[in-house]
Amino acid sequence: MSVTPLSILIIDDCPEDREMLIRYFDQMTQRTFRIIQTDSGEEGWKICQKEKLDCIFIDYQLPDLDGLEFIELLGKEEEQRFLPVLMLTGQGNESVASEAMKCGASDYLVKSKLTSEGLFRAVTRAIEKSHLLQTNFKQQCEIERSYRELEQFAYTASHDLQAPIRRVTKFLELIQMDLHETLSERSKDYLDRALKGAAHMRRLIQDLLNYSLVGGAQKHFEPVNLEDVLKEVLAQLEIMIASTDAKIDVKGLPMVLGNQTFLEQLFQNLITNAIKFRGKDPLRVEVSARQHGLKWVVTVKDNGIGIPSDSFDSVFGIFQRIDNGSHIEGTGIGLALCKKIVELHEGRIWVESTVNEGTAFHFTLSPCVDQVIQKIPEPSVTAGQCS
Repeated sequence: MSVTPLSILIIDDCPEDREMLIRYFDQMTQRTFRIIQTDSGEEGWKICQKEKLDCIFIDYQLPDLDGLEFIELLGKEEEQRFLPVLMLTGQGNESVASEAMKCGASDYLVKSKLTSEGLFRAVTRAIEKSHLLQTNFKQQCEIERSYRELEQFAYTASHDLQAPIRRVTKFLELIQMDLHETLSERSKDYLDRALKGAAHMRRLIQDLLNYSLVGGAQKHFEPVNLEDVLKEVLAQLEIMIASTDAKIDVKGLPMVLGNQTFLEQLFQNLITNAIKFRGKDPLRVEVSARQHGLKWVVTVKDNGIGIPSDSFDSVFGIFQRIDNGSHIEGTGIGLALCKKIVELHEGRIWVESTVNEGTAFHFTLSPCVDQVIQKIPEPSVTAGQCS
């Protein structure tokens, strides 16, 4: 079975150097090559527009369009942005090599050090890397496309499912208003249960929508002040907190790298959970943080009814409802959503709890870059070193 020759474009204004490369390719028995050559960067650019190439060799210094300018132009072309380019130079220079790689060169080769075997390895690596980059790019595009479809589906499904539930709720409320005086106690109970069931279904649909939309294209991270996050969350929960006489104590929260919208959702779920599962004593919730290595460990601790130890492993599962003696309704998605948000931030979440004493949820978040730099110690100067 014949193998298609690899198409190689050589752009170099030195005829002897082009001839040297061609001889090296002729010596390779592992693969056959179709060689195209030119002494001009601009002519090489025109060839790129016409030919289907597998790899390009270009001299760092050219009279019209040098190697770096060529690579920058190539990177702007959607169809050829992953075409591997190997930079050639007459002498080794680390700064030139670094600049070439930053511009997108696949490799940097010194002409005087080239061998047939080394050239073949460089070509093979460059083409394989190009294929991997193309595959990764296509997969990323597919993921983003799938997420957009999921987002649209989730929105449509949520809207279409909630619309009939809203109608059912309205009709039940009208029946309750019109027949309230004539209904038996049993019928009133049935009607109340139907209304509660409809309300539960609406919450479930909304929670599923929130769960499905975490991550994907919305993953935009930036420095976030957790103090500001808590202020916003407590403002949103003000009525619930006041009506239950709960006290929320926030202690010196740090700046982290994250998505503010998702972090607000995380804290809102955990604090709402604490309020829902409070005990007989006035509820106290403490939100604090401590550094552990290069991570922040954030804790949301309450004095509520607690969680049985045999439920610690399953508490973060979707649709999981823990039997802790309460009869509080819920969708079983809240803590699963918390876990998904924390994992989106490349952290982990776990729980510690004692029944009738309280629960503490711990999760890790990454600090901002400047915080990491501050933790790296300055290099010490040992005896004999010059300052």
